[in-house]
Amino acid sequence: MIDFTIYAVTMIAVWAVVAVSLNLQFGLTGLVNFGQILPFAIGAYAAAIMSVHVGSWWLAPLVAVICAPALGILVVWPARRLAQDYWALITLGAAEIFRLIMLNFPSIAGGIDGATVQRIGNPLAAMLAALSLLVLVLAAAQRIASGPFGRMLRVIREDETLAATLGRDVFSFQLRISAVTWMIAALAGVLYAHIVGYVAPTSFMVTDTFIIWTAIILGGSGSNLGAILGTAAIQLTGLATRFAAQWTALPADLLANLRLAAFGLILVLVFLYRPHGLLPERKRVVDAQHP
Repeated sequence: MIDFTIYAVTMIAVWAVVAVSLNLQFGLTGLVNFGQILPFAIGAYAAAIMSVHVGSWWLAPLVAVICAPALGILVVWPARRLAQDYWALITLGAAEIFRLIMLNFPSIAGGIDGATVQRIGNPLAAMLAALSLLVLVLAAAQRIASGPFGRMLRVIREDETLAATLGRDVFSFQLRISAVTWMIAALAGVLYAHIVGYVAPTSFMVTDTFIIWTAIILGGSGSNLGAILGTAAIQLTGLATRFAAQWTALPADLLANLRLAAFGLILVLVFLYRPHGLLPERKRVVDAQHP
């Protein structure tokens, strides 16, 4: 039971970091990103490539924080004059293109067979590393959300035209928050790879992005603590369904579908009874003369 608790807390912490990064984009800025699994995968594959080809695992975080925001800028740059619907499509397509490249070019990181990564041998150390990253990311996210930069992001979320009339370069703000959040997700990917000890294309499916979205909506869009709470609920639901394999004779593929059905049911119930999430964003009143 203790081992399971340590593993559950570790996975919740890692995925909560990704959820917070998505919340800063969507909940705070209004950017619809359907490919947030992409920077997470970039971080994980940075760890794999450094382990397989270089042999220096400690370079992976540095490579991840450089490559992820750089690729993020390249992905979102074509959407600078497009509506939010196109942001969603471009990020979704980019995530799938990256996964297919990793799948069809085994010389990079093993292709469909994946690649082995140096694993953190002590589960307690892995949990502490994941929790430490989550605390740091949460502190940074709260600082961003409560500062002048975060207030302008909320203005952009509510009305981009209004933000532009205030003399702000809307796309510049969107680009900066995208770079920061992709960096955060990439660091989570590096840690995930070293916790699991294995990286493969099947670990970064598009469906994983929508599971993160479910956590955001469940916890409350715009609330960083809500993103963490939603992630905990989703991860515990997913882990609980795995126990069903021990209690029933249901095949694994059916259990996987039942897990997705459970996530869908949670989403429907939230829309019906808690449309603003379990921990909705707190409305702030700011004195314009004394912010």
